Amino acid sequence: MSKNVLITGGSGFIGSHVVDALVKKKYKVTVLDLNSPKRKDVKFIKGSILDKSKIRSSLKNINIIFHLAAVSDITKVKKIPLKTIETNVLGTTFLLECARKEKIKRFIYAGSVYSYGSAGNLYTTSKTTSELIIKNYNLIYGQKYTILRYATAYGPKNRNVDAVSIFVKRALKNLNLVIHGNGKQRRNYIYVEDLGNQSVKALEKGATNKIITLVPKKSTKIIDLAKIIIKLTKSKSKIIFNNRKKRLDDFEPIPSYESNYAKNLLIWRPKHSLKKGLKKYIKLKDF
Repeated sequence: MSKNVLITGGSGFIGSHVVDALVKKKYKVTVLDLNSPKRKDVKFIKGSILDKSKIRSSLKNINIIFHLAAVSDITKVKKIPLKTIETNVLGTTFLLECARKEKIKRFIYAGSVYSYGSAGNLYTTSKTTSELIIKNYNLIYGQKYTILRYATAYGPKNRNVDAVSIFVKRALKNLNLVIHGNGKQRRNYIYVEDLGNQSVKALEKGATNKIITLVPKKSTKIIDLAKIIIKLTKSKSKIIFNNRKKRLDDFEPIPSYESNYAKNLLIWRPKHSLKKGLKKYIKLKDF
């Protein structure tokens, strides 16, 4: 597989770790983003995925696309519905159209486990719609793709708005950890470094025109996550429940990766267990 890669959203949380993994594998990386990338040894093009001329110019000499740019903060989607649809659906379509004209060898898309259910409102709709359009471009034009459905990522370089970073930050200050709802909601937590490294495996031949789900072996209840963090940080924090502010986007996790192995095709062996990843994250103090 050729080594010239364009990654949209390469300056973001997960995107920056995919960039790290690609550089480690000796790929020549170009980042298309509105913000500067975390590292200086990659080419940077400042621009939006809604700018078709910018997309066309950024695809010169590119063989592979990793598409991660998107409106991804589910809590903000309700306030920006048009921007969400425009960016996530039209932006993906613009990129696909340019990709087919430039004969891009593989279009790798950052999907979400939310596409397995109906939770997540417009965010889920935008992700699922984009997946359908990607499949149609393969059916009609033969554009090869791989869809990576990511679980809930945590770790360094995040936006500090997720439960893990909020809980860790508050636990270290011995502040109460507030849980919305009853705490029985489950998530598939993945250390972001594992997501970055495993995303590169999408370039393997067996991943062509497939949907691959990157989830851990076990899901974790929010209340158990809070308890683990309190224990690891040796905090005096208490867990407080706010039942009046239940999250509308709560969903049940998909089955473990073992039962979905035949569908995933890739050998998904995350390096970090939840406790190991949390210990590493807490030690880094990147929150």
